[in-house]
Amino acid sequence: MTKTFRKVLSVVLCVMLMSAAMAPATYAAFDPEVSVNEEVSMFNKVLYNALDKVIDAVVGVINRFIPTPKAWVDKADYVSEGVMKGTDEFLDAPADGAYWSMGYANESILTENVMDGKHFVGGSLSVTDKTVSEIYDDLKVRTVAMSDNSGRGTAVFVVVDSYGISSTQAREIRAKMADYFKEAGIVSLNIAVLHQHSAVDTFGLNGSIFGALLNPFRSEPKNGLNAEYMENLYNVIEATVTEAVDSMTAGTLYHGTADFSEYVTDKRDPQVLDVDFDRFRFVPEDGKEIWFTTSAAHCVGNGAGGTEITGDYPYYMEQYINEKYDAEFLMILGAEQGTTQDHDSFTFPEEATTPERLDAYGKALADRFASIDNEKEVAPLLNIRSEEVFYTISNQILVFAGKMGLITNRCVVDGNNYQVVSEIGYMELGEDLAVALVPGEAAAELFYGGALSADKSWTGTEWTYAPLEDAAEGRKMIVFGIINDQIGYIIPDNDYMALLEPSNKSLELVATGSKTASTMVEDFEALIASVK
Repeated sequence: MTKTFRKVLSVVLCVMLMSAAMAPATYAAFDPEVSVNEEVSMFNKVLYNALDKVIDAVVGVINRFIPTPKAWVDKADYVSEGVMKGTDEFLDAPADGAYWSMGYANESILTENVMDGKHFVGGSLSVTDKTVSEIYDDLKVRTVAMSDNSGRGTAVFVVVDSYGISSTQAREIRAKMADYFKEAGIVSLNIAVLHQHSAVDTFGLNGSIFGALLNPFRSEPKNGLNAEYMENLYNVIEATVTEAVDSMTAGTLYHGTADFSEYVTDKRDPQVLDVDFDRFRFVPEDGKEIWFTTSAAHCVGNGAGGTEITGDYPYYMEQYINEKYDAEFLMILGAEQGTTQDHDSFTFPEEATTPERLDAYGKALADRFASIDNEKEVAPLLNIRSEEVFYTISNQILVFAGKMGLITNRCVVDGNNYQVVSEIGYMELGEDLAVALVPGEAAAELFYGGALSADKSWTGTEWTYAPLEDAAEGRKMIVFGIINDQIGYIIPDNDYMALLEPSNKSLELVATGSKTASTMVEDFEALIASVK
């Protein structure tokens, strides 16, 4: 590679990363009374779309000169490995003698040397190296194992305090534990993240950006991953899985919801919020209750560009629930594309620290979960199925980042296109609940309806797909997001906006492409139909 070309790559990379670094600020400024697209004149829309095409073309040309990573094999030669299909059979009713059993474990993943200048902080792209400068509180792995004891196997859910985990990493962990899974009868291992923008980088995106310029010419790319930290993470996940499975005990499972609308806000139209946060409360015959909850609020309480480590509000929720309600705790994110924390109902002194603000927010959510009075017993029925899927990366900036080794997702070459190899899942709990396992940050309207009409959407077209909840045929649809992969924002096709348009809140910058949402909806419809 010539020196001139390296300089060009440096400039392009810096421009893209500096643009991305501005994204976190958009969480703080959004007026829900104004439609973002109504603020954009037709002239500006045409201008931004034209600039988008120029950027796409320029970066696309540069991408042609960058070698394709060796791991990105041709799709025709790709061999699928590591997807756990789940239960072989979907039952319509609980099996004879069925009953719930559940086990829980959690363990810290912080190592003693995280402040050695070699551990990067995930959450936003930065021109300067984002290494850990301070530790506010702990980072953990929390794990739940559950079974309906129908003889069809156990499902395990692992939640990591992390910005992201790729499909590559999820499958490596499954491969590492394959023998144990056969022995223990585990048919589904699902690894989610709480997407803290203040955790040690486990995704790879936040390493030295200038060092990444040489990655196409290295046998092993350098990115934000610390090998020692990742090895410890894998070991902790393995330990918590085995502990959770070993500690499984019989009990009763309840489900209820609480309205959290005063604690969340949507930074982008349409104002479709998944505010009915869910709580699964497992009451064992002996031992502590387990609260398995959902939330659609981004973990950005410390901002997205800082270098301090914090587990954000889930950490403080856990402390409070442990102490006040004597229960174990696990949280998983829902449909949280543009949804973030709203602190307007809180009064903080001017000198309040970030941990104090997160503590207040976490306690408020914990108390709201504790006040649930609409819960119902969940019949002992667990059906789960996962499928491998492929999504075309039409976002040339992500292609560039991938070729530079800054993302670790599994990818294949499909003719003139690149595709990310991911997976989706569908689960049924009891007779009234359905769960969509989504490998990214999805818009709530994909599942619950309310997508922008043609006259308000960016493309001026309709979103023609029915809400995925309809496919669940009367079951309440719950979303488990950023699970088993992190492919970025999943935006309805008709509102996939231009990169430079300010009201897009920088979502498109880290989205796989403009057709991912419709393709994913079709994939989910096909998956659900296949088990009905």
